[in-house]
Amino acid sequence: MTTTQQTSALTPAAGTALCDRWTALWNGDFGDPEAFLAPGFRIRFANDPDRGAVTDEVHGPAGMVGLVSAFREERPGLSFTVDGPPTVDGELGRVACSWYVTLADGTQKSGIDLLEVVDGRISAVWSVTGLRRFAD
Repeated sequence: MTTTQQTSALTPAAGTALCDRWTALWNGDFGDPEAFLAPGFRIRFANDPDRGAVTDEVHGPAGMVGLVSAFREERPGLSFTVDGPPTVDGELGRVACSWYVTLADGTQKSGIDLLEVVDGRISAVWSVTGLRRFAD
């Protein structure tokens, strides 16, 4: 993982808002991704359990919208939910979010995303998805 300098501290409220906006994107809200995704945005998936492949080719806000749009078209009826409050490290500019997705058939899977934030926008995400929902 690279460490990126940020020019201003990330507040807990700002980190939570970015996590909420990130989740809204996955739920199909494609409005103004440039407002919260940095121009050089990258996402790295630790795994892709549905395809068995790693997909790190996504660059920038438009690339992310394209990926999520195609993902949702292949899997209608998805609903992503943040699972508890995100953890915000203002000094490092990182937000950790645990989440779960409910599939059209009611099956649930969990995941964890680590957002790296620079100048108030998400610059990189490391994402891990499990094959089942985490137990409480």
